[in-house]
Amino acid sequence: MRGVVAAAIAVTGCSGGCGGTTTNAQTPGKPAADELRVLSYNVNFGLAGDMQEVTAVGPVMADVVFLQETNAEWEAAFVDTFSRRYPHHRFDAPESEPAGGMGVLSRFPIESIEKLPSHGGFFFAWRVVLKTNLGRVQVLNVHLRPPISDGGSWVAGYFSTRENRREEIAYHIEALDRALPTLVVGDFNEEGDGLAVQRLGEIGFDDAIAHFAPKQRTWEWKLPSGMTLHFQLDHIMYDARFEPLQAHVVEAGRSDHKPVWTDFALVR
Repeated sequence: MRGVVAAAIAVTGCSGGCGGTTTNAQTPGKPAADELRVLSYNVNFGLAGDMQEVTAVGPVMADVVFLQETNAEWEAAFVDTFSRRYPHHRFDAPESEPAGGMGVLSRFPIESIEKLPSHGGFFFAWRVVLKTNLGRVQVLNVHLRPPISDGGSWVAGYFSTRENRREEIAYHIEALDRALPTLVVGDFNEEGDGLAVQRLGEIGFDDAIAHFAPKQRTWEWKLPSGMTLHFQLDHIMYDARFEPLQAHVVEAGRSDHKPVWTDFALVR
């Protein structure tokens, strides 16, 4: 998401506390036995293997960790650090774009992972089925198209790519098993008013991060001028079979994104 800076400068800017106060949720305690804690984090491929990113995940004690922008160095760092806590893990290397990798670390068995092509974006998505303490759960891990035009312009792309992300998410949700409780997590490259988020809302999904932390940024970029840009680009969305209990943005790591996590129970 680093390239969004040029576009954002053209349309908005913040300094100081524009993004609100970020919840510091590094030590939340373990989730209850009948809850599922899910974390999502875009670790930034340019920092591959950096231990500040790895240790940012640890204190949250998530049951499942979904990662974006991973590669071989990130895989080695996370697996070496968390092999005992997360015995189940899978990583997929980036394809044409270096920011396109994905990973998952899980306390629970991974039943299957289906790679979904980008369909107009830059990066593939994953449909992951897990055998969790809540039963079989389906998670769509996404890294949607950044706001860059086909011609390479971030300024034009900021305005012109909203429909691209809507088309991406519409394509991905066609692969979902509607019989399974479902989450959609990751770097959407858009805020809550984006068309991909709105498309999910149209079919019954809600955003835990926006609900519990509506003014908190999950992405920031400091400019040479001293101005800091803030956006909430990372989302954990859930269907009506889940009940979110809490959600937080973690102030940790060196990535331009922040880890986000949510505790879920099943609706009885």
